[in-house]
Amino acid sequence: MWPFIKQQRKQHNPDTYTESSPFIKPRRQLTLQQMVEGIGDPHELAHDDVALKFWLPEPAMAALRELADYYSMTMSRLLRQQLFIHIYGAYTYEWLCDQHPGLFRELEVPAFSRRGGIDEDAARKKRITTYWVPELGKNIKAMKLWIPQRMKEDLTLLAEHLDLTASNYVREVVISRLLGHGTLPMRPKMMQYSPSSETEAWDNDQEVSWREVSETESSAEAVVDIRHQEVG
Repeated sequence: MWPFIKQQRKQHNPDTYTESSPFIKPRRQLTLQQMVEGIGDPHELAHDDVALKFWLPEPAMAALRELADYYSMTMSRLLRQQLFIHIYGAYTYEWLCDQHPGLFRELEVPAFSRRGGIDEDAARKKRITTYWVPELGKNIKAMKLWIPQRMKEDLTLLAEHLDLTASNYVREVVISRLLGHGTLPMRPKMMQYSPSSETEAWDNDQEVSWREVSETESSAEAVVDIRHQEVG
């Protein structure tokens, strides 16, 4: 495991090590092979089972969308790849892809779409479909990314080291990777966007206001709640 993350994990779980733990002994420099093998069970990183909510300014969202199209990837897959590389490194990512083909395969599941069972009576009725998106403010886009539990834990450890929440930390990482570190002025006025009650609620997985949009408008959003209403 990466030395810093290993150290932070042990500090968060002090009962898991003793005075004889290698953690308090002088560390020998790890070889590259030892580092990549120290990733542990790679299948912990194969299942995107927890959600991470954050928001992005419109320029970053636009860049993400264009890059995903360029690489013929979904935005979710591109984000997970970039976050993995940020945490564990490009070498480890390529090493795992080579050693475990298909490890990072993607099974896309709509985060907010709601689907019900087949109702014969309802099938004979007219159905109205509406599209809703989180209302976080002008030029701010809501994001909800499914990632492995272990990745979220390690991102949280890195964020806490900088006295940031995981959502704020991920936002900075994503913006810097998409648009460069030069676009990140001093915290907390990142890209001149000030936190609001709605953006903070979204980051903290709390209820936010939703705004109805057209189907065309919804295609440009990362988070969409598709609602169905039976009439007649």
